[in-house]
Amino acid sequence: MKIPLLTAAMLFWLAPASQAQLLKKLKDKIKPAEEAPAPEMPDPKLIIGGDEAVAIDSSYEYDWAVYQESEAFQGNQRVIDGGEEIVIYYSSTQPAFNIQLKSRSTGTKYYFFGDFEKESQLQLAGVAGIASGDKSKLELKGMEPVYPGEIGYLSELRKTGSKKVIAGVACEEYVAQNLRHDPRVKNTSHNKVTAYVWIPMDPHSVFPGYSLMPEHFKLQIETMRRAGSYPPVVMPLEMFLEYGNGDKVFTHTTHIIIKERRKIHIGDINQL
Repeated sequence: MKIPLLTAAMLFWLAPASQAQLLKKLKDKIKPAEEAPAPEMPDPKLIIGGDEAVAIDSSYEYDWAVYQESEAFQGNQRVIDGGEEIVIYYSSTQPAFNIQLKSRSTGTKYYFFGDFEKESQLQLAGVAGIASGDKSKLELKGMEPVYPGEIGYLSELRKTGSKKVIAGVACEEYVAQNLRHDPRVKNTSHNKVTAYVWIPMDPHSVFPGYSLMPEHFKLQIETMRRAGSYPPVVMPLEMFLEYGNGDKVFTHTTHIIIKERRKIHIGDINQL
């Protein structure tokens, strides 16, 4: 009788330890599932629509900046608070650029992002801290970055033979007229009559990342240039537009800053 009693006593004293080990094993096996990270909620102040298949980044880095201003005239009278403030950012390490335009009269901001590596473009418009826009596949034909004069629907650009240096960059002059039947200008008071456009002779002089474009874009650009058109990949450094009703818009470069890296977030458009 002594042995069973002793065994029972040992089991009694060992039971708590055994139970503790058993509970630990059960707890290890029944670990609560790790919580999934909460999905990022869309920013209600920045709505981006468009082609869901197109990939865009939330920010881009550039290291060349072209600062410009445009002035508006009615006849020979300058329009007070007319025109826009413009910055064009280019990259030397990526085939990408960004245009930022702010209207002096309304305060509305317009951003255009072109990314040749992802073959994507993004157009945004924002005012009073709220912006919206669309992303789409980047295609040179029909590509129209926001820019004074909306150069995307100008007709064939013809070289005038004139050349000059603007902000240290050698440029050549082109002249063009608008496509009168384009629905964006048809039956409006702003049928463009003539556009004088000064474009860098060497695109790399302001957009070093130009050479990093995928080959099919380079071939397409060369084909378009031979045909007399100029895709809006490198923006003019100077442009003078004369409208049919006598209005004029003059866009000029104030200065160019090179090799100064800057990260541009898409949401920057909402900064007041």
